[in-house]
Amino acid sequence: MSLVFVQPGHAMGVGNNMLALYAPLQSSTTSSGSGGSSSPLIQAVPGATGWWDASSPAGLLGPGNSPVTVWNSAGTALIDLSGNGQNLVPFYSPTSSTLPEGSSHLSGLLGGVGYPATTAGLLQPALDPGSGWQLPGSVASATSSWTWYLVWSRPNWRQGISFDANPITLLTMGSQPILQVDSYSGANRLVLFPGTGQVVINSNMTRRHTHSIVIRYSPASGTDLWLDNTQVAQSVPWSPGTLSGPILLLHDGTLYGAAQCWLHEAAEWNQALSDSEISALITYVNRWVRGARKGLYLIINGQSNAINYSMNDGAAALLAQGIAWYLGVLAYNVLATTGSPTSYTMQSGHGIYVVTSAGYPGSFVQDPGDGSNPSGWSLGADGLAVQQAVAGLPAEDLSDLCAIVWPWNETDSLRQYSEYATFEAAALRFLSLLRAMLGDTSNRIPLVWWNGIPYGSADGITMHRQVVQSIVSNAAQNVIVGNPQTSDSNPRGSSWDPTTGIATGGDSSHRDSADNLRFAMLAAPVVAQALLSGGYTDSITTLPGVLPKVGGPSIVHVYMQSATTLIVTVVHDGGNDLVVPLQAVTGIGFAVMDGGTPGSDGTIISAISCQRVDATHLQIVLSSPLLYAASTCQLFYPFGPVQIGRGNAVTDNFSTIAMPAGWDAGADLGTGWSLNFPLGATFSGIPLSSTPS
Repeated sequence: MSLVFVQPGHAMGVGNNMLALYAPLQSSTTSSGSGGSSSPLIQAVPGATGWWDASSPAGLLGPGNSPVTVWNSAGTALIDLSGNGQNLVPFYSPTSSTLPEGSSHLSGLLGGVGYPATTAGLLQPALDPGSGWQLPGSVASATSSWTWYLVWSRPNWRQGISFDANPITLLTMGSQPILQVDSYSGANRLVLFPGTGQVVINSNMTRRHTHSIVIRYSPASGTDLWLDNTQVAQSVPWSPGTLSGPILLLHDGTLYGAAQCWLHEAAEWNQALSDSEISALITYVNRWVRGARKGLYLIINGQSNAINYSMNDGAAALLAQGIAWYLGVLAYNVLATTGSPTSYTMQSGHGIYVVTSAGYPGSFVQDPGDGSNPSGWSLGADGLAVQQAVAGLPAEDLSDLCAIVWPWNETDSLRQYSEYATFEAAALRFLSLLRAMLGDTSNRIPLVWWNGIPYGSADGITMHRQVVQSIVSNAAQNVIVGNPQTSDSNPRGSSWDPTTGIATGGDSSHRDSADNLRFAMLAAPVVAQALLSGGYTDSITTLPGVLPKVGGPSIVHVYMQSATTLIVTVVHDGGNDLVVPLQAVTGIGFAVMDGGTPGSDGTIISAISCQRVDATHLQIVLSSPLLYAASTCQLFYPFGPVQIGRGNAVTDNFSTIAMPAGWDAGADLGTGWSLNFPLGATFSGIPLSSTPS
């Protein structure tokens, strides 16, 4: 819902306390709220002297005294939607240049506004410890009647300063806190009129929460307070003398006194609302998802590419943020460490166990070298370091850990194809021991692997991909592939021409930063689907059917039309058409093994052309004729460690698919999230058929 303005800060009225809108009001759904009124607050409860709604980006005043149009944009004030011109302005203590920004999907599909902080080492999202909100023009006082309404979300305990143990203050009048919630050192209390004569009105305020309060005061009747839909205080006396405004929200007025919360909505009435008006207000507030909220934690294991992915490029944090957006989760964090001799989750160059054939170490599980079954192997030095890192998590953060992520193949893709059974058993053994560290005895926590990057030997990477495919096919293991295609990436630090798709130079052993970030954005909806299927939900309980579920289109049939021409049938995921961009038209990545089998390879014949036939079919032309019968030939995309390169994979058209309202990731999270999904790499060769699909 957005408003028409007649001058800065003043909404256009159309009579009867109604405002002019330029878009329909957002209707309540199970994913955007819990069934409250879709009418504006000033229609539900007229007479507000100020009303501020951050559920959409247009609630924030941006540059040029115009409403902000997109999320994650800096603003200067929250617009007074009552038409009275009382914008809610930032309050800083200490003085700061931090500007408020809106963020979406904080309570179902509805958003909020806060002050994002970039301080290193803080749990995410981190909010500024010195920034809150002020209403300078409020006339509320201890000697006048008034009503205040506020909806907020706390994603984390107070953090980053020496005052972290102090409670968070929700509402302050002058220098007097009116309402506070304990931080981590307290007893989870909601306290009215803190100090001498304070009243504890609730002792079940969780670490992460979204709540609403309605506080009604008159000098004669005292104070009534509603938490969410329940009255928790009645006729509480208050005698602070002649205390009066200004009013502060989510700040106590002292140095670093911010509550570090998201503000969703607030309103003020210069009167004590009647019981019927309170009832109408409580019904209206049901638009917000309230109560205890969740955080999510990812643990990252792997080698140097995992280190780049998580620590150097920020892709793991981006993945966590994306998953949180899809599920409406309030907080998101990553356990990804390296460098310590005894406590880490990633180690450069180390396989799951030692790579004897190539001389690389690895001891996430320890191969005793006696030919024993890996199902009985113990943790090695690397595995014990992971155990130590997990043990270092506070119990409340460990309980948030909901997914294991392995951007991992590297030296494990240098193994012999004959190691297939050993490698599969060792990977499952480490996964089992890792889940035990996390207290997961029922495989509740999914493992998210990627289809191996273009690195290793042809035999080794083929073996690795087939092992991943085998493990994924066993549903009891709860393993998914977050990125079914990673060969469409460039060497780290290479020079790339986006008009041709050609990259030169760089470190071919490691994936480029831009590709790691893209991998994270592509994987986010896939991981979110897996978590939702496993019962991990927060404020969003259903995802639109149009979203990708497996990470993009995949090849399901290959017809050998002639000795040099193949017709490839593709099944779509989120898109409904095929795109053949840049070097993809040369057939890059497509190859046929003419006879033979992996581990005993036949001749590899590369493609020289790829053309779209229709929305689900591609025509592939090979560089030379196949000699063997169709059933003895296999299509690979790509074969072994062949690099397709960024922008050169066949993709779907997902970025052009219309999204349901509130589900445009590009609009909410940034244009980089508007992506086409690449055609999945083949885990195993796909046998050619002599008949069309």
